[in-house]
Amino acid sequence: MHEGICEVLLANDVQFLYVTNRVVEKTAQSLAAGLSSFHCEASINEKIAFELALTCSWASKKTACLVSSEGLYEALDLLISSAYTGINGGFLIIAVQENDEEVTPLGQFSKLPVLVTEDADEFACAVEFGYYISEKYKIPIVIQATPFEVRSQGLFLSSRSGGSGGLAEGSVIRDRGPVINTKLKHQNAEFVKTPARWTATPKFRYELHKELNNKIEKIRTECEDYEGNKKIIKSKTGLITDRLFYREYYDEDVSILKIATVYPLPEKLVMDFIGDMDEAFLSETYPAIEFQIPERSRVSRGPAGMARRGPRPEETIYGFHVVRDKLGPASSINMAHGIRKCAPEKRVLAITYEDFFLHSGMPAFINAVYNGSDYVLLIMSNRQEEGIKEMLRGFGFNNCHTIAAIQEVEHFKDTEELTVLFCKGIG
Repeated sequence: MHEGICEVLLANDVQFLYVTNRVVEKTAQSLAAGLSSFHCEASINEKIAFELALTCSWASKKTACLVSSEGLYEALDLLISSAYTGINGGFLIIAVQENDEEVTPLGQFSKLPVLVTEDADEFACAVEFGYYISEKYKIPIVIQATPFEVRSQGLFLSSRSGGSGGLAEGSVIRDRGPVINTKLKHQNAEFVKTPARWTATPKFRYELHKELNNKIEKIRTECEDYEGNKKIIKSKTGLITDRLFYREYYDEDVSILKIATVYPLPEKLVMDFIGDMDEAFLSETYPAIEFQIPERSRVSRGPAGMARRGPRPEETIYGFHVVRDKLGPASSINMAHGIRKCAPEKRVLAITYEDFFLHSGMPAFINAVYNGSDYVLLIMSNRQEEGIKEMLRGFGFNNCHTIAAIQEVEHFKDTEELTVLFCKGIG
């Protein structure tokens, strides 16, 4: 499902691509066989992939980072910092939405432009626009993509080029998909040392803050004419949304303003649309658009948005209140500790993954030990179980158990002490 994404990036002359999946890495390398100016590499987590791609963009290379929408939250600290440090080459952060987790709230939070796409055509348009904005204003761009099918079968196959596995450099292929120029534009690496940008002292950061705010307002103006923002006028009842599937909740004759540039919001486009309507509704998963509308009182939140934002039923497993990593990698550990302190009558099961635990879970777990928490932590493991156990034993924690299936969690429902369980799963 990532093949189409890789094709579009190659069509836009990406030089360095960092991913977190070996299959995606091999796919990209296969598509770009014979291209000496392209490099793709798989990293062990999203934070490392982001750091490597950002570093290449600082060196004036055209780069991209391909991660999941959920995984991007692992790189949040550096993501926010990158808005201030800026870049020297184009840099796109492609967040593929594989579950309910979205990155639309990251726009206002990080001050990085965020685009949302739903199909192959929208994605191709967003990548071209994203690189244009990124290179012009020297800022990373986040694109949230939905997996789509490859439209141009065999775009890089040897049978198309007469070669033994790739394409001859300099050839151009046009199919139903993007135009592919197999001789990528070569751009020499160049890193300019600028202490005022890289040193995070209050004086320099204040200047960068003003500079960033100016960038965002200029980008907002650029977004007013972006072709990915679509207006369909049918009646005097309007729907503003970032996803066209929300229109299924409304009558067929409703007018639609589909906003792809979720941040910064093209305010004039939105307010003109609201002005043309007798009533306007807004449907989105998170209030990313809503918080940017100057006159929010003129817009009602639609049924789709309210349904998705409503309280979710509490998840339970064998009498445990289940806490998952909804706030970031291994965030369930601190959340479980807090729940036990606030609601000691609840039996809590925190669920995380070994990579998340190693990424940021260890300090939280040590804090739970120090403060005498007594919940059950389930770590879904793959290769690191023994290493994590050794670390836990290093500071005197030995209450670890390995279970063969999730059903065995029930055996620990009456435990009165902090307990760590390991179960083979996706690490």
